[in-house]
Amino acid sequence: SVLLILLMAIKSFDFDYDGTPSTVEYEDDITFGELEAILQNCIDLGDISQPKVDIPKYRFQILLKVLRKAPFNVGDAVAIRNLKNTQANKIMQEVMKDYPLVKFLEAWVETFTGLQIKDGQK
Repeated sequence: SVLLILLMAIKSFDFDYDGTPSTVEYEDDITFGELEAILQNCIDLGDISQPKVDIPKYRFQILLKVLRKAPFNVGDAVAIRNLKNTQANKIMQEVMKDYPLVKFLEAWVETFTGLQIKDGQK
């Protein structure tokens, strides 16, 4: 458990919350199980040839899981939903640098096909 804490780093960025300078902190890496659960909730592989991805749900669930400090209640779905769009987009822009969906989808494709994806080529 101590090792796990050392592997996860907390990143932060400055954020203007309703005219007040604030700091947002988030985990830059979550556990394999946490990420798999989020992906399972956001990706429908009912038709493997045409997977359906719920991107808004993915982004929302990542924020719920990784935010650690903010000028609103972290882990509170209502507080996150009630952010102004510009505020949510700023937070999303920073957090998604560490959680790009394409990175995780490529790993799933590699698992399914057994082929490694190199340099964005399939």
